[in-house]
Amino acid sequence: MKDSSDVVLSYWNEHRQQFRQSENQRAMMTNFVLVIAAALSGLIIQQKFARTTIPLGVLIALIGGFGGFISAKYHERATYHLNQARALTRTLKKLGALADDDNLDENRQKHYAEFPRLHRIRLHSLWTGLHLAIAAYGLALTIIAIS
Repeated sequence: MKDSSDVVLSYWNEHRQQFRQSENQRAMMTNFVLVIAAALSGLIIQQKFARTTIPLGVLIALIGGFGGFISAKYHERATYHLNQARALTRTLKKLGALADDDNLDENRQKHYAEFPRLHRIRLHSLWTGLHLAIAAYGLALTIIAIS
């Protein structure tokens, strides 16, 4: 029984590491998008929204849209690995390798009571929304350069 618990625990650990990697990659990708958008914005503003900067505004919009898509994909991968880890946690409890803690639900409810509105906002919505806002910003810069 101890050997099977070790195997399941190792598999659980792998899924948790993959979950963290997805989150870290999403953060790094967002940083790249922000740096590129800021640099292109500076160039557009430096050129005083000249018509020649229209492609740069479009590029910001495309990069923001792509960032939103990639952010959603990273969320999908992170959710997969989190769900696998949760299933393996249940298996570890059944094997007796983990204690079945009744306080977890109580602590979760206490947390939800402490943050009644904030806990409902999904973090992936904020990440994806940031990228969509960058895309909208790029479109706004394009419209300003056109007019």
